[in-house]
Amino acid sequence: MTEGTTYTTTFNYQPLETKRHIRLLQVIHQEDAGGPESYTYKIVHKELPIKEHSLDFEAISYTWGHPARVGDLKLSDSEGGRIGLTKNLTEALPYLSQQSKTSLLWIDQLCVNQSDSAEKSVQIGLMSEIYKKATRVIVWLGPGDESSREMFDKMETPDRYTPGIRSTFGQPATDHIYAPAIREFWQRPWFTRGWIVQEILLSKNAVILAGDVQLNLQDLADLCAIPSSHAIGDAPQSWFSYNILMNLLMYPFTDPQPLRFLRTMAQAASEFATTEVCDSLYAFVGMIKAAEFTPDYSLSTRENFTRFAATLPEKFGSLDMLSMWSANLDELLPNTHEELKGFPSWVPSWSQIPLSAPFRLATGGVRSFRDTVAWNAAKGRKHVHNQSFSAAETARLQVRGRIIDHVEAISSARFARYWDVDDEYLDILTNQIRQDIPDLESWTRKDMISFLNIASCNGNLPQETTEQLLGIEPQALSELRNVMGYNESLGCCLSMGRGRRFMKTEAGCIGLAPFIGTKARTGGITGSVVVILHGCIVPIMLELVDEGQSEYKVLGDCYIEGIMHGEAVTWAEEDTETFVLV
Repeated sequence: MTEGTTYTTTFNYQPLETKRHIRLLQVIHQEDAGGPESYTYKIVHKELPIKEHSLDFEAISYTWGHPARVGDLKLSDSEGGRIGLTKNLTEALPYLSQQSKTSLLWIDQLCVNQSDSAEKSVQIGLMSEIYKKATRVIVWLGPGDESSREMFDKMETPDRYTPGIRSTFGQPATDHIYAPAIREFWQRPWFTRGWIVQEILLSKNAVILAGDVQLNLQDLADLCAIPSSHAIGDAPQSWFSYNILMNLLMYPFTDPQPLRFLRTMAQAASEFATTEVCDSLYAFVGMIKAAEFTPDYSLSTRENFTRFAATLPEKFGSLDMLSMWSANLDELLPNTHEELKGFPSWVPSWSQIPLSAPFRLATGGVRSFRDTVAWNAAKGRKHVHNQSFSAAETARLQVRGRIIDHVEAISSARFARYWDVDDEYLDILTNQIRQDIPDLESWTRKDMISFLNIASCNGNLPQETTEQLLGIEPQALSELRNVMGYNESLGCCLSMGRGRRFMKTEAGCIGLAPFIGTKARTGGITGSVVVILHGCIVPIMLELVDEGQSEYKVLGDCYIEGIMHGEAVTWAEEDTETFVLV
């Protein structure tokens, strides 16, 4: 690798024989007499087997880093040509060659013709199989450094470290030199890379390399033991993304329905990064193979995202993805990428801010981390995908259900603080709600928090009373909360108001509606309608766009007391209205 030099690829990629074929980098070991071991390489074609163990190869999980090709790989004479390499892969290849047990490596940068969009689409569609069927996944975190060596030294000292004991670093006798080293280790870019989720979750066996330091997944789980008090400066918290990854490893994604996938996407969007905006979806679709979706790189991001969204109701009879709506928010956010604008209202963009603000009810709202979601607004009825036109091609989705209510009044109270609150702030919110919503003139802060407490529990019974949340009665774990400096449960309740407004429906129900777009039916304004759709576990707020065509825009999910468990579903299965979502 010569600094400042850019290398081009001169290797002539031969077409793959079938859509089941992949390329592999063959590592040929050569050892000169009395000299160090060296390697030559060639590209070979292999058919990805149906059976798991009929092809021994290893798949590589790494970070491309800067896309500039600053190194190159010369292939054997029979192949001819060179392939330009990024800096990260240039550094990694000698270690990968040395560690390989099969001498056959699948590395996307080398094994996929990056200039052929049609081939890339097919190969990305195979990626989940590639990582699942590989004999082993080798993770390259980057070269070794002082922190990785200190961390490895700690793990190799049995009398000072007990593998599997997460509280090790909480012990007074623990030498604090190791905790900062491990925290530094977690800042490596690989831990926030979007593609690692499926690459690790689907692997049968994995080894992690940081230069010559070698770890396994159990080692990484043990390293999660560092208390937050050992954080170093203002470094990015790759720690959080890896905690999500470890929880997915502990609780594997095995269910064939999309709700857990949606919850994972909501968590991953805020923690994992991808170089290409479209990969915010493509990097994760391998986790939900039953959707049978393969991105087509010849199509736009909007078309691919619409195609994927259309597969969920078709394959699973589920419309829970409507809770992940984002189109109306994406258009308003100044940092929304141009590729994510102009989506149909029912198609999620899977981007960070729209997925986290407001919190999505179908995926667990403010308590989404492994918490059971018990909402059942549609009373268990499934979506029947009987379309008179292609949802993927027309960007119009036909759904069935009933309009059950209209918005009568909306409060202007805006929940801007969640963690650092006092009685005065709570009273300001309560007073505004009392002024705006008829029949709530007697509401107190206790009434408001009681309502939010129930709404925040995903359809489950609250674990803490309103009195405990407000400090009127002793709280569970109160000592811990005092040390942390805030009341986490009260913060979760108040977060339910994030991006939402209190409302009252014409039927007299109190609820929480999307802050943006919701309108009351007054003064000749049609207003927003509350619908129960077969296949969606939470109510959805719609806005009429074209009455003659029954076309509606999705405004968002909503919480309304008295209908969240199917109480409003009194009609026969077939006695529904048809809505066209645009």
